[in-house]
Order: sequence, then structure tokens, then C-alpha cells
Amino acid sequence: MQPFLKWSFAAAGLAVALAVLLPVIVWLQSEAVIARRYPLPSTTFSRSDQAKAIERGAHLVAIAGCTDCHGQNLEGRLLVRRKIMPVWSSNLRLLAHDLTDEEFEHAIRAGITPQSTSTWLMPSTDYSYMSEGDVTAIISYLRTLDARGEPAPRTTFAMSARFAIALGDIEPIANLVLENSASLDLGSRYDGGRYLARIACSDCHGTDLSGSSTAPDLVDVAHYSRPDFFALMRAGRTPDGRALAVMSRPRFHAFHDYEIDALYDYLSARAKALSRRKGQPR
Repeated sequence: MQPFLKWSFAAAGLAVALAVLLPVIVWLQSEAVIARRYPLPSTTFSRSDQAKAIERGAHLVAIAGCTDCHGQNLEGRLLVRRKIMPVWSSNLRLLAHDLTDEEFEHAIRAGITPQSTSTWLMPSTDYSYMSEGDVTAIISYLRTLDARGEPAPRTTFAMSARFAIALGDIEPIANLVLENSASLDLGSRYDGGRYLARIACSDCHGTDLSGSSTAPDLVDVAHYSRPDFFALMRAGRTPDGRALAVMSRPRFHAFHDYEIDALYDYLSARAKALSRRKGQPR
């Protein structure tokens, strides 16, 4: 056999081997990520039957955007429609009666399921620093809701999704919780506003509020007067009269006036502090 033919057969054999082995390698690598078990943080959470805690929980569910993902009735819905990896949000009305307080807390703040694996779309990065009192309030409120609806379908992973997971283009939430960065700390005077920004704004603007591919850095608040900011939160309108659909979500209308004031104070002070660091007048 001529050398050329030998090399051709060898190359063809190698191509066949790669075609067979590559999917197996990708499946194994992605399965290691999907099936990874995470250490569970210790917790002493327990529900409260106090009316004040339940009322606080209902307010937090509103402003933290739980209905944005889990549906107006919190029964879950399809969030990601892509065939490669459809993701359904959980039916919180059922989970409230199925999970222990500890399991609920792990899902909210750490993105970890009762099986110790990671969730895939739960924005736990926004809630990882939520206070114990507020997590208790949320759990306490959810447990007052009647169980109804159907359980969410399990997340499935097509081979294209497994390639993305193996390459690190899709990451489990539990990993992101460990990696996320915090927004600028401006001291106790602005702690309330910083806290609200973390649980209500970071889903779009990033945990450090520096923006994302879909939302700007919140230094833009420097261009808003206080009445302008109230108009943004209450009506979803910018100072020049533009309507922002994302800011028209019910979650923003649920804020109390004092919460909007605290949020504005923090975001304005953050914008000024970052401007001073860059030496640019604002």
C-alpha cells in the first residue's frame, strides 16, 4: 500500500475515533459538573408564625422579583425555551410544603438543591447576602400559601448544552455564588440602600452594579434627580420621558417610598464615589 493511502486511512480512522470519543468525553465532563455535590452551609433557620414576619416576607417576595421568574401565582413557569436546555422555575407553592426550612434557605442563598447539586437559573447571587431575618420572613410567608399547581419538569441537557457546560460557557449557580463580587461599600449610612440594590437590582445590573450585556452601570443614577428616580421606579420612565419596559415590572411598584429614598441615596453616593476615583467630575 502506498504511503499516501496509509496516511489517508490513518486520518480517516482518527476522525472516526474522535467523532465517537468526543461526545463521550464531553458527556462525562459535563456530567461531572451537573452531578457535583456541594457542601451544605450550616443553618439554624426556622419559620415564624408572627404576622409581622409573614407580612415582611410577602413584601420581600414582591420586591425581590420572585413573581418575575416563578409566575404571578408562584406556581412556576418555563424560563428558558431553548431546546438545548429548557429551564423551568420551581412551583414555590409546592416546595413550601415539601422542603425543610434548611433546604429552602440553601436554595435561596446558595443555589443548592435538596440533593446537594446546583440549581441552574435561580439568582442566588442576588440573595447570598440576604439577612437571616429576611430569609426567615420569605420562607414564613411562602408556607402560608396553599399548595397547588404541578411540579416543575426537571432540567434536561441536550448535547449542545453539555458542550457549553464542559467549556464553562454555562455555569451552575452554586459556583457563581462563590465567585460573585460585591457592590461598593459606603459605610453604615448607605447600608439599607446597598442591601436593596443587591436583592432588587443586581439580577440585571450585576452584583457589583457595574452593568451587564443587557443593563447599564448604575452610575447612570447620577443623572437622575430624586423625583426622576421616583418616576423611574413608579412608572418606568426616564427623565426624557422614555418608557423602560423592564422597569415597569410590578416588583418596582411594590417598593415603599422610604426604600426608594434609601436606594437613590446609595446609588447617587456610589456614582459620586466612583467618579472621584476616576477623577471625572459628574
